[in-house]
Amino acid sequence: MIRVKHVLMPAMALLPVLLPGCAVISEEQCRAGNWYELGVQDGSRGVGQAKVYEMAQECQQYGARVDSDAWLRGHEEGVEEYCTAENGYVEGRRGRDYQGVCTGPTADLFLREYQRGLALYRVEQQYRQLVSRHEYLRDELFAVRAALNAAESEEERQALQLRRRSLRQELRLLDLELHRFGAPGVSFWY
Repeated sequence: MIRVKHVLMPAMALLPVLLPGCAVISEEQCRAGNWYELGVQDGSRGVGQAKVYEMAQECQQYGARVDSDAWLRGHEEGVEEYCTAENGYVEGRRGRDYQGVCTGPTADLFLREYQRGLALYRVEQQYRQLVSRHEYLRDELFAVRAALNAAESEEERQALQLRRRSLRQELRLLDLELHRFGAPGVSFWY
C-alpha cells in the first residue's frame, strides 16, 4: 500500500501539467489581450457566448481584464462563418454538440443540416457498437467451445452448454440487427 501512495502522489502532482485543456484561457492569452481574434476563433468553432464570462473569471485571477465588447464583436463574425448549412452537416457528422449560437435565417439551414449529419453519426455509432459486441460474443463463444472440450465434470459441461446456447442466441439477434444495416458477411454459423 505504501508503494502505491509513493507512485500516485507524484502522478497526481503532474495532473495540472498534463491536463492543460481544462483551463478556459491561459494566462498568456489573458495578458495578450487579443480579444477580437479570440472571439472570431471561438465563434467560428460554435462556442457559446457564456465563454466570455468564464474567461473573465479566469483572467481576473491573473490580474487581467477581458474586453468583452471586442470579444463579442469577433464572436459575431466567427459565428457567421460557423452557421452555414455545410458546416452544420459537418458538425453533426462529427457528433459535436451544438450550443445554439446560430440565429436568423441561417439558423434553420444550419440546424436542418446539423440534425441530418447527427442522425447519420448516431446510426454509425450504433452500427459500430453492434459490430463490437458481435466480435466480443464470437470470441466468447470460441472460448466456451474450447472450455467445453476441456471440461472435466458433467456439471461444468452443462453450465458451458447453457452459456454456449445463450451466446448463440444473442449472436443470432445481433446478426439480424446488423442485417438491418445491410452488413455484408453476416453469418449464422453458430
